Amino acid sequence: MCGGKNPIQLDTCATCGTPFAQVMRAPVERGQVDPRDAAIRSLIFPGLGHRALGRGLDGLARGVLFVVTFGLGVLLAIAAWGSGALVAAWALFLVAGIGVYAMSAFEAHRLAQGGDLLVETKVLMWALVGVVFVGVGLLVFGVVTATHR
Repeated sequence: MCGGKNPIQLDTCATCGTPFAQVMRAPVERGQVDPRDAAIRSLIFPGLGHRALGRGLDGLARGVLFVVTFGLGVLLAIAAWGSGALVAAWALFLVAGIGVYAMSAFEAHRLAQGGDLLVETKVLMWALVGVVFVGVGLLVFGVVTATHR
């Protein structure tokens, strides 16, 4: 980085201290998207705005979480037909799906303006695991209670 000469066995520059591995890294190119366009893309489907901004993994996590929460909401709506116990769970998953939908659009707009993620992707992936476990448990509960009538 500084142009100083170094022996081959060093891992960092003797002059400025820059690790040589850092010199070899290519800068990450992020897409330049208008904040309004990023939000609209995420309103079409959660995560598309993130993908347009060069954050494909972040977009994928939001899209998958939306499909799972909204899909489990639909499945619970079918299973909750006639079961008062699952109506609250159906509403919870529906609200969670709508929340992920809205958060994705707001977050894409924020990222396009140079901001940061509202929720880290790692946290969303763990939330997805929890949602799947709770959803499957509620579906099993709905089926069991429906067959014991």
